[in-house]
Amino acid sequence: MSLKDERKIIKNIMKNGKVSEYPDDCSWTVVNEKYIFTTTDSITPETHIPDGVKPYDAGRFFASVNLSDIAAMGAKPLSFMAAFVLGPELDDDYVDDFSKGIGDVLKKYETEYIGGDTKPGKSTSFSGFCLGTGMEERTMFRRRIGEGQIVCVTNEIGRVGASYLDYVNGVNMDESGFNIINIEPRIREAMSIGENGGMFMMDMSDGLFGCLSQMKNDYGLGFRIVESELPFDASVKNVSERYGISQTEVGCNIGGDYELLFTIENENFSSFSQKMRELGISVSYIGDVWKGDNMIFNGENWLKIEGKGWEHFK
Repeated sequence: MSLKDERKIIKNIMKNGKVSEYPDDCSWTVVNEKYIFTTTDSITPETHIPDGVKPYDAGRFFASVNLSDIAAMGAKPLSFMAAFVLGPELDDDYVDDFSKGIGDVLKKYETEYIGGDTKPGKSTSFSGFCLGTGMEERTMFRRRIGEGQIVCVTNEIGRVGASYLDYVNGVNMDESGFNIINIEPRIREAMSIGENGGMFMMDMSDGLFGCLSQMKNDYGLGFRIVESELPFDASVKNVSERYGISQTEVGCNIGGDYELLFTIENENFSSFSQKMRELGISVSYIGDVWKGDNMIFNGENWLKIEGKGWEHFK
């Protein structure tokens, strides 16, 4: 038996629990009229940490991917726990530096490190658990997506995809490896977007095309994306030319950027865009939501988006 389809695996696992019919970046419960959000994320060196990455930077990455799920709800992270399974290849210095990386990210985002667990093992893995809080009216549940909404992304995308292609091709491996894990959870941006009319949101850990595919599968609505509006990092063009791969493939179908994909109502565009400029938050408006397939306009034709982004086990 082999594991090949990540979404199928998740679906089969979820059959055995009481899980919301509305998938989101976090689970949540309501306590005294406040929403409490919980999330967990794991990494392993083999899958997530490129060779040569310093333990401190790996620790920063580990904390950041956990906080990013809280951010994608428009919530504020409060506390964090971690479980370490430590393989025989590690030493005290590695664990110390890794933990310092975690601690610095948590301090930056005012999140308390409240405990965890350590165990020896034949191989190394790190699992995080994060808790946050938010207000219902500012929470960007995925179910709030609707036809006619404007599709938006924060900052630039494709930097990690470009770095990944360089890394696997042996180009500037130290720099490329660092760029793959050098991410920031967009907490301030997400909370500001939620306060100013954001509707649905998710982080783009699996790439833009991965997000669009998940949303189409889970909610039945599609996206029409205008290719010329996509805010690619400058490295995407260079890598595209180096390997003969389209910029859209590099920037949208590999993932790892952890920028935010979200929507706003069409009638809110003017006030929202003005507020984002005032706050210094970079937002690109890349398309809209409709009832059809996921499509992209290449300047001449509308083409169906076939890419499904990053998938584990593939």
